[in-house]
This record gives sequence, C-alpha cells and structure tokens, in this order.
Amino acid sequence: MPRFLALTLLSLSLSISALGQDLARQPTAFTAYLDFQQQQPPELPIWIERVETQTIDASQDQPQHTIFRIRFRRFPGLIDEVLLRVYFDDTPGAQPVVTGWSEIGTRILGPITLGQGLGLPTSQTIPIRMGGIDYVDIEAPGQGGSVRGALAVALRQTLSSEATDFGGTPSIVDPFGNATPAVTGSDDVLLFGRVKATLEPGVIPLGTADDNSDAAFDFPLQQPPLIALLTFEILNADVSAPPHLLVNGADTGAVNVTVPDLADPALTGEMEPARPDAVYRYAGWLKCQKVIPGSLLMAGTNEILITTPGHPAPVALRAIEVQLKYTPGATSQ
Repeated sequence: MPRFLALTLLSLSLSISALGQDLARQPTAFTAYLDFQQQQPPELPIWIERVETQTIDASQDQPQHTIFRIRFRRFPGLIDEVLLRVYFDDTPGAQPVVTGWSEIGTRILGPITLGQGLGLPTSQTIPIRMGGIDYVDIEAPGQGGSVRGALAVALRQTLSSEATDFGGTPSIVDPFGNATPAVTGSDDVLLFGRVKATLEPGVIPLGTADDNSDAAFDFPLQQPPLIALLTFEILNADVSAPPHLLVNGADTGAVNVTVPDLADPALTGEMEPARPDAVYRYAGWLKCQKVIPGSLLMAGTNEILITTPGHPAPVALRAIEVQLKYTPGATSQ
C-alpha cells in the first residue's frame, strides 16, 4: 500500500473515532420506547413507574390473552397529556385493545380497538388525557407476539396560528416529523385555478394472495391541465423501493415518499432473499406524491395506474387524490 494512502486511511480512522467520542445522546426525558418483545426491562423516564406483562390462560369465558400494563407516576402540570403510539400486526379479529384505569379499578379510557384488520404491520396513535389515569393496558391475543412495542411521549401545549380560510394545523405534531393523516372530501374543490378531486378515499390492499400489485383509477377531463399532482398514503412501504406511477400508459417513474426521522420505531429492517441490503419497511402510513406533466393527460377518460413492482410483501393504499392546475378563470374538468 502506498504510504500516502496508508496515512490517509489512518487519518480517516482517527477522524471517525473522534466523531464517535463526540457523539452526544439526544436527551429524551419525556419520551420512552417500550419494546415488549425484549427480555431486559426498558430504561424508563421518571414519570413512568414500571411496565408489567401478564399472560392470562384461556378459560370458558375468554381465550388466552396478554396484557402489557404501563404504570404512570402523577406529575400534575407537567405530565397532563401523553401520546401513546402502539406498534402491532393488524391481524383481523385479533387486534389489540387499549384501556386506561385508575388505581381503584375504574376504567377512564376505552376500550379502544386498534387497527382495521388489514393483516399488515402498522401503528396507531392515541392521545391520552392523564387526569385520573394511573395505568394503561394494551391487551393482545395469545402470548402478545402481535404487539411489538409502544412509544409514550409526554405532550405540552403550545400556541400557534393558522390561516383563517384554510386551517389544517394538526392538533398533535408527530415527534418524528411524520405527516398528518390525509383528509379527503367527496366533492371536487376549485381554488386559484387548482381543482382537487378524490379518486378513492378508502383503503386498497395490494400484493396479498387475493389482490394484484396494481391499482387503477379512471377519471374524465374536459380539458388537460397545465400540471397535475397525485397524492396518496401507503402502509408497510419498503422505503427504498417506492411505487411507480403510470399515466395513460406512460411510466413516470417512482413516486416521492416522505420518510420520517429514521429514529422512528415504525421503521424496521430485515434481510430478504436475493437482496444485498436490509429491507426497511414502515409500520404506518407514509405520504406519497408524484408530479404529472400536463402533456400526459388529455380531454376525455384518463387512467392512472399505481404499481408496486418487486414488492414481495403486501402493502395498502388510501386517500388517493389528484390536483389539477389550470390558468385561473379557465374551464376545468
């Protein structure tokens, strides 16, 4: 090895070492990720007293189930509201249930059944007013393997302003920067030359045993727009292999997926056959967007096709919406 190259490699090694020594742990005194599948107890902030796990055997009245119990310490004025996000497999008929209780056994919260029975890994957020609540139970079927963990985040109130005519400020800001869930409407809406239309408000599973990997949508236009924008949300996405969009048969390439902070526990990796890198999927809904050139659309019926090529695992889509931009005052749709 040439001497200058060896010195360069040594310098790089020392630089990385120095960076490692200077690496500071981000403080999270008001946040805790509770991994229910690990054997060792998690590190807990002072406002969480302990986490208990109890598996209850089957009886004549109920099947076997497991309770993950999170016990809180009361700090009025400091821990008045908690965001609880549960990470679980959304198995039909075996979804987890969340309840909140006082120490004397009075149920204050729930029961709240999580998920929609989509059969996919997912997560769901519940804001909890802590007044009177001493512990929260997450109940799962069997030995609780369908519930991976929970994120508990203490919330604080802040003052914000929003546009009077538009609104849209989220009541709770996601700690990892994830977009708020989409809100679709049944009517087409015109604003400053933009027409917004919902193509499908519900959930569309893709890649399961009974479904193919494509989702097609037809919509008529009186005249093509100058430019368009397709927006939707995807569940269980491989963040390195986003869906592709075809417009009237033309492949426009991969859609843009908004990926939150990589610290989000919803992002989990695993090795898959014939892939050199770990595949990271997001157990939650991610926002997707794709700009469509106006030249790809035409007067008459248009087809948009969302494909998930090469996805060995199923996904789901929801809130498919298109925006069409016209010259203000021009005839649209």
